[in-house]
Amino acid sequence: MDSEKQDVAIIGGSVSGLGAAEKLVDLEKTNEVRVFERQEYDEKRVDCGEAINDATLVPLKKNPSNGFLNNVTGFQLRVYTGTDRSHDEEPLGVSNLRCEAGYICDRDTVEQQWARRLSDRGVLFETGKSVTAEEYHDIIEKYDYVVDATGQPSLTHKVKDEVPNYTGDMVALNATVEGDFSDYTNYPRIFFEGYVGYSWSFPKSETHANVGIGWAGDKRPNDYMSALEGAAERNGFPVPDQEDVNIYTIPRGPSLEPHSVHIPEDNIFLVGDAAGIANRYQGEGICQGIRSANLLAELIAEGRESDYPEELFDNMKSEYRLARLMRGAWVEHEDPQLLASVAEALEGLTIDDITRQPQRVIGRVIQHPVVATQLVADRQMIKRLFKAYTNNWEYNSA
Repeated sequence: MDSEKQDVAIIGGSVSGLGAAEKLVDLEKTNEVRVFERQEYDEKRVDCGEAINDATLVPLKKNPSNGFLNNVTGFQLRVYTGTDRSHDEEPLGVSNLRCEAGYICDRDTVEQQWARRLSDRGVLFETGKSVTAEEYHDIIEKYDYVVDATGQPSLTHKVKDEVPNYTGDMVALNATVEGDFSDYTNYPRIFFEGYVGYSWSFPKSETHANVGIGWAGDKRPNDYMSALEGAAERNGFPVPDQEDVNIYTIPRGPSLEPHSVHIPEDNIFLVGDAAGIANRYQGEGICQGIRSANLLAELIAEGRESDYPEELFDNMKSEYRLARLMRGAWVEHEDPQLLASVAEALEGLTIDDITRQPQRVIGRVIQHPVVATQLVADRQMIKRLFKAYTNNWEYNSA
């Protein structure tokens, strides 16, 4: 073995871990790249996330055999008065957002095929067994770089007994169902119904869809399954069988201080959900996870891996800022009609715009003076705006 080459262990083989392996295996300075995944890929059951807003981040051909089933035109946001309504009530507002690179996927197939591609390129896999605390310490001793892609909370923070550092509070349920989705195959639907969170129906084809519901904050139902059933009945998609429903916790990004995503003394780096990054308004985390893995690999290639925490924060900052403001449009006002007006003001923008481009969103809202005035006519919203632009999140990062 070339003594100048580095061995890399990646703990967690979902999209963030696979993204890290994809980039790290090609680096001249790396020797062995090994992925530890607790499930077998042929039996893997993905917990959440079958809409990929930027499928260009996954280096597979976009076809059904690789899990890419529905190349969508965009997503339709539908805002309602609340959950206490009939199924035939018209929405207060509707907004169509474009998404040129968006796909609805079978994510377990995507990960299975991606892992096969990486195995063919020399990445080693150990699957079907969780890494214990003792094995975790052995991995740290053996490998030059350790990438923790284990989700929230990360294995690193569990081992270090630092789980309370996480402040993520988003919970989602999802399942795949059969039904008639021909009316909106090209524009999957997202339903806002008077709480912080939403339900959705994302067609994989005219007869199959990923459906679900998610919440953020303290106002969650006592019975998650009953809430999912109610959302299905109100919004016209089939009620999933309980045994088919997955439940997952999503970070309310950023839920970790930047220094917590890198343990310099052990050369440990956290990516994706493990790093506490996800969109704090709509819970998206797939693209964020892959982008964090890509960034880490680029910095390792340049010998600047110690810059990872600051670079990750800088790359995510505009998204954090915008999502905090978007979430505030509901949290500080609790006015469905105002949220509907905001949604309609965003008509025609892209998903990337409303997640990562605050200047475009703010510019669009300003074009609707009544809506803009309503949004800022609240002391707490002004405070939220100030905190967003001084980079204050859950922790004191000013």
